[in-house]
Amino acid sequence: MSTEFSASNNEERFLEDLKGLLEKGKRNGGSLTEAEVRDSFTQELSDDQMEVIRKYLESNNIGVGKRIGISELLTEEEQKYLDDYQEELSAIEIPEDSVLDAVKLNAMAGDADAQKELAEYMLQKVVDLAKMYAGQGVYIEDLIGAGNEALMIGVKLLAPLEGPQDVEGALTERIMKAMEKLIREDADTSDNNQSVADRINRVADAAHALAQELGRKVTVMELVGEGQFTMDEVMDAIRITANKIEDIDYKQPQ
Repeated sequence: MSTEFSASNNEERFLEDLKGLLEKGKRNGGSLTEAEVRDSFTQELSDDQMEVIRKYLESNNIGVGKRIGISELLTEEEQKYLDDYQEELSAIEIPEDSVLDAVKLNAMAGDADAQKELAEYMLQKVVDLAKMYAGQGVYIEDLIGAGNEALMIGVKLLAPLEGPQDVEGALTERIMKAMEKLIREDADTSDNNQSVADRINRVADAAHALAQELGRKVTVMELVGEGQFTMDEVMDAIRITANKIEDIDYKQPQ
């Protein structure tokens, strides 16, 4: 998006605004109005810039002027899991506000039974938040699992809060951070896996090209001698693929 803004400080400010907008969309339940988008930026947006932002938000499951349906984001297997899990949760009856506030106060005071009860009442909230993060590479079941784990820890850490009115917000923040952490870790793992795969493919492609040139399979030393890779890089590719790069002659002395 840097080409949309001439000055580097404007670009930096734009990216900060965009990050804040994404967080706002998540907290809004996955949707923003066009006015909210435009008001989030310090400079007036052109139609082209607005379209870029719209596509970016939609790629992160935030709809502009609409809410992206959860069914569009889940596989058939995920949807079945979600339906079954929500059916289980439907049996949990949420008490009226005065009773719930008493449970929150007792949980804040360290009452283990109240903490367990509060966690149970918050399970549907975890599901609602997981839906907001669906479609970002992590299974809905794993998002819910991470959220539930954060919830179980969070209900034991409520003592510093001022009152029951702060409980749901504090727990929601903790749950969201756990889901975001899981998504980041999954993205990092995917990037690492892609990097390894790319390196193996480059070695295999180079071996194939040299084999075509020589009219036979090549040795590791011949491949290294081409200067594209170090010995360690070639040997790592061989090790990871368990000697499956077909254009390398593993029978010849390496």
